[in-house]
Amino acid sequence: MNFTHTMNTPFGAPCTRYLKKEVRKKWERENPDHHTYVWGFDVNEVKRAENTCKALSDYDHELPLIENGLTKEEAHGIANKLGLKRPIMYDMGYPNNNCIGCVKGGMGYWNKIRVDFPEVFDRRAKQEREIGRSCINGVFLDELEPNRGNINTEVMEDCTIACQLLTWNK
Repeated sequence: MNFTHTMNTPFGAPCTRYLKKEVRKKWERENPDHHTYVWGFDVNEVKRAENTCKALSDYDHELPLIENGLTKEEAHGIANKLGLKRPIMYDMGYPNNNCIGCVKGGMGYWNKIRVDFPEVFDRRAKQEREIGRSCINGVFLDELEPNRGNINTEVMEDCTIACQLLTWNK
């Protein structure tokens, strides 16, 4: 974020481009064989899965959760029964396992980060002021009232390749 001088844009967060998209494209160039991507989209993300498959139409796709009618919660339950521990962020009440302090979070997310990870909240608030742009449309974190937002109702997609599809070919 410091080198891009931006937080989040209508086209997605810059971290998606640099940490995922460019890395994936480099790997694809270095490994030109046909690829099959296996996605963790659940039954509540059918449209998102369709958009991803359409945007990456040169590849095959497997959607095991959708194909088996599973929600994220059911997938977590299956993994738990198999002895696989899910990322702690879910157990802490976060809707996904994005980076701590994800710039795509809403007011409720940031107020939870303020409590659970105050150093991350403070660092991001300082970064906002340094670059003159906020994570949340219309409010800087250091002005966010502690009672604003509801993490349980805010829409915040998991950071997967879908985050970058809006910036495809940009």
